[in-house]
Amino acid sequence: MKYSQFNRSVLANAFNFYARTLTYPYDELTHELQHIFREMEKNIENAFDNTITARILDIINHYQGEEMKALQAEYTRLFTPRKEIPPVISLQLQDWTPMHDLSELEELLFDIGVSQYSGEHPDFVTHVLEYFASALDYEEEPSILNFYEKFLKEPIPKLCATIYQKTTLTFYKEIAKGLHDLIHLMAEAQEAPDIDSIDLE
Repeated sequence: MKYSQFNRSVLANAFNFYARTLTYPYDELTHELQHIFREMEKNIENAFDNTITARILDIINHYQGEEMKALQAEYTRLFTPRKEIPPVISLQLQDWTPMHDLSELEELLFDIGVSQYSGEHPDFVTHVLEYFASALDYEEEPSILNFYEKFLKEPIPKLCATIYQKTTLTFYKEIAKGLHDLIHLMAEAQEAPDIDSIDLE
């Protein structure tokens, strides 16, 4: 199955959604996530679109079911470094990939202004997901597949598995499952001749 057969708007919004969920929680985030979901819902065209959109609705429901203090405390516990102590889970891509040279990635992210983010590393996972979402809107399929193979296919599932194992909140478990499954579906899509041959369960 070719990515040109997918609704790229749905796919791009899905990656933007997961990027947002891996930022520090705040009250307005609920509305931002709901807006992304509504944009996805408008563009559903096939079973793939429906599957990832339904998963995102479940994640929003879990977000709304948690106390903000609990969400913020768990994000801090998992992802925030303390003085001279690394975070429980790193959100830097370099910690999840065997690649030692990420200069290509940093150049791509620099082109969209990632260097302007104060206090965050260029390879911060949220930036990587946001870049991929933007690339889906304008890049040709070979470039999309190249970025996916280099920077998403292996490291993101490793990160997701660790989040799932170490978090105590259902919300973060659901994020981990959803993003992991999205990466997995994209891998299957490269080999499947049509949408009906992809296992969406």
